[in-house]
Amino acid sequence: MEKQSTILVVDDEPIIRSILQGLLSAKGYHVMLASNGLEAIDKVAHTSPDLILMDVMMPQMSGFQACRHLKANEKSKHIPIILVTALDSKEDLARGLDAGADDFLPKPFDNLELLARVRSMLRIKKQYDQLETQKQQLVEALKIKDQFARVTAHHLEELEILHDVGLRLMHNLDTDSVLSLISQVSLEIIPEATLCVMHLLSDDGQQLLPIVFSPKDNSKLVYPSVGFEEIANQVIETQTPVNLAHPLPHMQLQFDDQKSLLVAPLLNEQEAIGSLSVLGAEAGIFEESHRHILSILANQAAVAIVKARYFETQVRTKEEEKQIIRSLFQRYVSPTVVQRLVDGRENLALGGQRHNVSALFADIRGFTSFSEKLRPENVVEVLNSYLALAVDAILTQEGTLDKFMGDAVMAIFNAPLPQPDCTLRAVKAALAMQQAIAKYNAQAGNNHNLNFGIGIHYGPAVVGNIGTAQQMNYTAIGDTINLAKRLQENAQGGQILLSQDAYATVKNAVTVKELGPLVVKGRTSAAHTYALVGLV
Repeated sequence: MEKQSTILVVDDEPIIRSILQGLLSAKGYHVMLASNGLEAIDKVAHTSPDLILMDVMMPQMSGFQACRHLKANEKSKHIPIILVTALDSKEDLARGLDAGADDFLPKPFDNLELLARVRSMLRIKKQYDQLETQKQQLVEALKIKDQFARVTAHHLEELEILHDVGLRLMHNLDTDSVLSLISQVSLEIIPEATLCVMHLLSDDGQQLLPIVFSPKDNSKLVYPSVGFEEIANQVIETQTPVNLAHPLPHMQLQFDDQKSLLVAPLLNEQEAIGSLSVLGAEAGIFEESHRHILSILANQAAVAIVKARYFETQVRTKEEEKQIIRSLFQRYVSPTVVQRLVDGRENLALGGQRHNVSALFADIRGFTSFSEKLRPENVVEVLNSYLALAVDAILTQEGTLDKFMGDAVMAIFNAPLPQPDCTLRAVKAALAMQQAIAKYNAQAGNNHNLNFGIGIHYGPAVVGNIGTAQQMNYTAIGDTINLAKRLQENAQGGQILLSQDAYATVKNAVTVKELGPLVVKGRTSAAHTYALVGLV
């Protein structure tokens, strides 16, 4: 009867420990629990588990520290450790691998993926245990016969190489590097081989991609065919190695000087992803021991290839998410805010979410009558000049540019990133607009003597990507937005009107002139209003 595998679950959250214990126990694993790194180290010292699932952010000792401690201990360094954590950046992953972790699974985790990772790590641990048993048996044999010792010394070296290669493969996250390492080790551990070839199945499993590695010039070439695809397909389908002392007559090998062929399946979770082959210049040069060694290496290689591909997919997905964020927000906010959105961990869900925001509306007073005196192209030129002043002031305060409405502009603050001082930012942007337009008018002369009328209100609104799948805009809707618009409509040229709620959030930072209740269109109750004078 096969020995029951023991898994140590280390997490400071009782609910996570309970979930993992239930999931793993249901699959027949014996589960031990620890709530922090120190407790985990103590349990490993007394009961050596087959696998450790470790959280990172824990009190007393983090998962990184515990992992580093366990990997530095001779008795526990070979126990596989999977970091299960909400930290999923490339830098966090690098820290975990530097600490000695063997795998990395982000929270929230998928149960099927977690179980697959567990099986993969336990299979590697089982292979290592088998190698250790064989090593001990060989060591015992050394004590019995000196003559036999000379034979087994070579096998000991091979076992050590395979173990070290397994560790190196599991810590490598680049597919090309993994493939190069596999070919290099194949030719080192089987010195009789002169070429290494890998056939990898395409994503749809219908095509084989042959990759040839040559030790002479350390090159890697991709061939449309190398002449033994039939044998590679047979090995993949049967999941059984093939050792040919002579190539079959109908084979048209691309390498005329190769006389022997040894092929092993690349198996991950009992699924073949391709084959690993070595070729020799002499007929019948490969023995049963070579077949056994290549099969072990192929199993380790398959796990490493799948892991590297998964990581590269995750990296591509992260980059695509960042590009989506850039494309969504680069039209609305300053480059600094875009970068913070890309680098941060904010969950920017599509659709509307309720937030408190400060809404700002600014309209160029008298622009309609002013434009009647100009040619259309001159109107556009002047309009763009005035709106550019408003946009610069808004983006300087890291506001979100919502939309242009003819000769008016709308902006919101406190979304998509939180801004505790959002109303003060809106006030500063409004004052900067008035100062900028006064300077512009002075330089342009009397012909361009226009001003902004500005309204600011603070309150709840629905903020997000509003629209359809074909056309979306990041915007805010609700009564807060409507009142800010009405305040702007009642503001005179050069005037900034604040609502009662907006004034309440900045009253210690501004000076105002109280205007009292103001009846605005579309509201049954009057809005208490203040005219902004300046900052304190």
